[in-house]
Order: sequence, then structure tokens, then C-alpha cells
Amino acid sequence: MLKLRFNNVLTYSMVNFLRSKCPSRLFALLLLLSPTTQAATWFVLEAPGSVSAVTIEVDLESLRSRGEKRDVITRITYPVLQRKQDLSFQSVIAELEISCNSDLDIWKSVSFFAGSTEGKPLSSENYGTAGVSRSVLKLLPEKAWATLQRSACGRTSTLAP
Repeated sequence: MLKLRFNNVLTYSMVNFLRSKCPSRLFALLLLLSPTTQAATWFVLEAPGSVSAVTIEVDLESLRSRGEKRDVITRITYPVLQRKQDLSFQSVIAELEISCNSDLDIWKSVSFFAGSTEGKPLSSENYGTAGVSRSVLKLLPEKAWATLQRSACGRTSTLAP
């Protein structure tokens, strides 16, 4: 038996109605609801004072292994506003690809937020499967990249400084 947990009465009522009237559509409803109701499990990698007061968190549930590469969603929060061209932002949520055998880490997508990462982003950029090199899009200090690489690849040291 499938056990479901709902955050509000309306969702619970909709599921019960669909279960009784249209059981085949219940699965479709759950698929539509799941991305909006699932919360990320954020884990802090760097203490706020350790890398220019930048807070770096990873979504533990997003970590995926593909051979020597690791895909992970990261949330980065800065102590003060940052600028990228004509955009002022204080936090980002980014999809990263980290290479465990080389120094070819890339950004796959980035969403920029004015303050916290709640609500609608100011701007989002998707770089596709090729991504953008970390040296081109400098959103993190080198020490933070080293911490991400060590953490994602399960190492005690990094390949490059």
C-alpha cells in the first residue's frame, strides 16, 4: 500500500477524490505535485566565515555519480550583493558537474536571486550539457571549488590548487 504524506487538506482531498473516481489519473497528479512539494536537503559545506563569508550548501538528494563525474545542486549565499554584468544578486542555486579525475569542473545552470533563494529568481541561465567552465563564470573562490570536489568525490585532497 502506498503511503502518502500531504502538507494541506486541499491536496489530500484531491488525491482521495481522484483515487475513488479516476485511479489511473492519481499517478499523473502525484507527478505534477512532486516537484513543487519536495524540499531540498541542504548540507552546509563551508562555514560562513571560512571562505570570504560565503555560505556553500549542497542538496544531498541531487548528488549523482556518472563514472568519474558528479552532478550536484549547490546553493551559494554571499554576505553582500554581487554583480554580474547588469545584475545584482546575493544568492544563487546552481547545477554543477564536478570531475573527480581532472580539473574540468563546469556550471550547467545558474539561477540568481536578490536575497534568499526563496521565490522567483532574478535571472536563470542554462548552459546545456557542455556547461561553462568554472574559470569563465567565477562565482566561487578556488578554496570552495576544492571543498566541493573533495566532498563530491570522497577525497581528502584535491587534484589542483
